[in-house]
Parts: sequence; C-alpha cells; structure tokens
Amino acid sequence: MAPKIVERFRLHTEPGSFASASGGLPSNKDLDPVPFESDERTWTWPSLLGFWVAEAFSISMYQVASSSITKGLSPGLAITAVLVGHLLVCIPAMLNGYIGCIYGINFPVLMRSTFGVYGAYFAVFVRGVVACIWFGTQSFQGGQCIQTMLQAIWPSFKDFPNHIPASAHVTSAQMLCFFLFIIIQLPLLWLHVSKLRFLFMAKTIVMPIFGMTLFIWALVAAKGFGPTFSKGTNIKDGTPVAVVFFQCVTTTISPKATLALNMPDFTRYAKYSRQVFWTQAVGLCVLVTLCGILGVTVTSACQEVYGVTTWNPLQVSLLWENRAAQFFSALCWAFAVIGTNISANSVSFSNDLSLWFPTWINTRRGAYVCCIISIAATPWNIQYSAASFSAFLGGYGMFLGPIAGIMMADFWVLRKRHLNLASLYRHPDIYSFFHGFNLRAFVAFVCGIAPNLAGLGRATGNLSVPKTATYGYSLSWLIGTIVSFSIYILVGKIWPMEDKFEEGQAMDGTDGSSLGVSDEEGKGMGESKVKAF
Repeated sequence: MAPKIVERFRLHTEPGSFASASGGLPSNKDLDPVPFESDERTWTWPSLLGFWVAEAFSISMYQVASSSITKGLSPGLAITAVLVGHLLVCIPAMLNGYIGCIYGINFPVLMRSTFGVYGAYFAVFVRGVVACIWFGTQSFQGGQCIQTMLQAIWPSFKDFPNHIPASAHVTSAQMLCFFLFIIIQLPLLWLHVSKLRFLFMAKTIVMPIFGMTLFIWALVAAKGFGPTFSKGTNIKDGTPVAVVFFQCVTTTISPKATLALNMPDFTRYAKYSRQVFWTQAVGLCVLVTLCGILGVTVTSACQEVYGVTTWNPLQVSLLWENRAAQFFSALCWAFAVIGTNISANSVSFSNDLSLWFPTWINTRRGAYVCCIISIAATPWNIQYSAASFSAFLGGYGMFLGPIAGIMMADFWVLRKRHLNLASLYRHPDIYSFFHGFNLRAFVAFVCGIAPNLAGLGRATGNLSVPKTATYGYSLSWLIGTIVSFSIYILVGKIWPMEDKFEEGQAMDGTDGSSLGVSDEEGKGMGESKVKAF
C-alpha cells in the first residue's frame, strides 16, 4: 500500500523532453522548457506590466521609500534614491528576462549554464533562502493588515491579551493574525504561474485607484506639495549624506534583486521577446517608482499633519481614527501583499526547490513548502523597525548582486547570446565543467562578496569594525554585481569555456524573436528551429 501511495506523488520526466535522452538529468514538466507554440505562452505586454503593478504596490515597496525619510533624507533625495535604484536593477531584470523568453527556461535551469549542473544547486539555494524569508516577511505584513481590519471591526481586539515577552518583538495578536493570513493564502498558492496573470490584472485595477486616493489625501491633508516636500535632509547620527543616499539606493534595489535573477521564471511564458524588454523598463522604472513616491509623500504628510514619523502604511491608517477607512485601506494592502507574495516569493522558491528535488517537487508543491518553512524566518524581527528592515535588505542584496553580474557576463559577453538548450538537461556535457561545477563562477562570486564583508560585520553588530570602513557597504549590491561581472569575464577569457551548437538541436518553437525581429515576424517563425539572438 505504502509504495503505491508514494508512487502517486512521484513526478516523472516528460517523454520526448531533453531530459529523457541518454544522460538526461532528473526533471519534471515545470523544469522543462516552454516552446513558443505552447498554450502556456499566454503572457503579452498587459500581463508583463500587470506583473510589475502587482509587485509595485506593496507594503514592502512603500516601506523601502518611507524608511529613507526616517533615516533623515529629504523627500526629493529619497525619491531620487528610489529612481536610481530601479534604474540599476532594471538592467539585469531586462537581460535575464530575455533569456527566459527566448529559451523557455526558468532561473534554476539557466543556472546550470553559469555555475554548472551541480553548482546550480548552490546558486538556487542562495536565491531560494531569500525568497523564503521574504515570503515570511510579506506574510507578517499581511497579518498586520488582518490585525488592522479586526481592530476596525471590533475595537476591543486592541485589548487582546499578550502572553509573549517584549523581547520577541511580536505580540500574541500579531502572531494570531500572521497565521490567519498564512491560511488565507493557501488556496491561492495552487495557481500555476501561467494563470497568475489574472491575479495581476485584478491588482492592476484595484491598487492604482487606492494608491491615487492615498496620494490625494496626503497632499490635501498637508495642504499641497509645498509643506510635504519642503523638509530638508536631517541625518542625526552624523553619517555623510552621500552614504545614507546610497544606503537607500541599495535598500531600493534589494527587494527587486531576487526578481532581477528569476525573471525567466515568468518571461518563459511570454509570447514576444521584444515586449519583455520594454515592459521591464516601464514597470520597474515608472510603475514601481510611483509606489515609492507614494511612500515618501504619505510619510512626509504624516510628519506635517500629525507630527509623527512612521514608515508603516498601516500605522498611517490608524492615525485616521476612521474605522471604515482603516478597514478598507488595510484590505487593499492585504490584497497587495498576497499578489506580491505569490508572484515574487512562492514562485521563486518553488522553482528552486524543484531543481533540488525534481522527482517530488513541482511549482505547486514547492509553494506550500515555502509557506511552511517561511514561518521559521521569524519575520517579526525583520519588521521590528526601519533600521532592522534596511539592514536585512542590505545584507542579502550583497549575495544576489554577484549572481546577477555572473549571469549577465556569461550569456551576453562570453557566450555571445547563445546557449545549448539540450546540454542544460544532460550530464556529462558542456555544462558539466569540472565535475559539475563551474569554478569560474565561484571565483567571481567570492570576489564579489569580499569587498562587502566588513560592512556586513558592522551591520550584524560587530562594533569593532570602524564605521568609516563600512561606507562601501552602502552600495553592496552594485559593488558585488560589477566586481563579479568583471572577474567572471577576466577568468573566462583566461580559461575559455567549451561551447557547441548543433543545427536543428534548438528547442522546437524557440523562434528567436529578437530585437531585430518584429513580434509578428517572430510569431510567424514559431515552428522553425533557429539559433537564438
């Protein structure tokens, strides 16, 4: 009986796939490439923009910008930091997203070409841990939304007895609402990635309306732009303005650093590669930045109207002292959190886990595993204050930047925009490198994180590290990206990698619709076998 039950949960390599050939690596349907003519290729520009709207309007994005105000930056500098951060992280998002569209592969499979068929496990582990922690952090924010709604309906809920010590940075009411929000998310985790566009479209309608309403309230309450944006920079701890500014740039980049890596998880379902480029630019640099501007504006307005500096939008709702407004604003933020959590975190982690356990884990099962493990991340410690939130963002950004740099250098420079798709699913083959590990990538990764180790030590409480020695840490993601990009190219030139292309081997339907081919022409090439741009 037991073996039969186990067998029902076993995932099998799809017949006829690359992985089913001799020497094929274990795989499943979610790891296999998505051909251009596949029915799953349903994402066009509204879906791709909707993805970024779903990602933009979130409590985390609001807090990223508003935390810049709490650090002492002026509203103008805070908005500039948000824009600069998005311009920088947009580059790998566009370039990596294009690879996913052209080859129909997700991030974990793509990592085989850079870190090796076994080294890829390390890269996806780094990214998967971040996604899991973020899932817990976003869920805790959703729990705060539930708490605000319950307090609006039943004011007596404010007096819910607390049996947890203050040192835990969480109350019994917050813990209860956190688990309630986890339960609410469970049915939505069943949605397949190709179907998430409907959730994104719903959020595209609801959240911009709510955001505009909140923006108008801030301006009206503060009596216009003048009082709201007239405040200057006032950094109380003596840190140079430039350092704080770049800290805020890194804080802006870090929530999107995971997406800059795993855009292939979504763009593999896109119909046209050209749309992948411009939707990333518009989505990140315009739509996501607008939510950052909302956070700066509302935080500055609260300083003007209430004399309170708060980085949490739910605390702004409580300041209104209007139960209906509190409820509906918290409801909108809860909806925003769900969309962001599913799109940016559960999908990422489930794809990563599927690479580790292809026989047992697909994207749906992985999403539920992510939900369970995220509880162990103790997200209430991350959300405790603006300082702890920013330290968390800067800390993990330094590990993701080097991976982004290596990915761009590998495909766009050393490999000259060509991958051997079948070899990604075979071992031994060209992506086996040295016993399955690409040592070039590991050298570049170590070199990328090395300049930021002193700053990480200081951020995690090692006060023996001089404060001035950590100023470079304010650009941890950018430094890691540039250093790894450069080192990987240098090592790759000194120690060239094997490459091959066999005519007719490219995935059926991978039309290579490129920057030089119109979407209509690319669609017409759907059944051809051509080398990708």
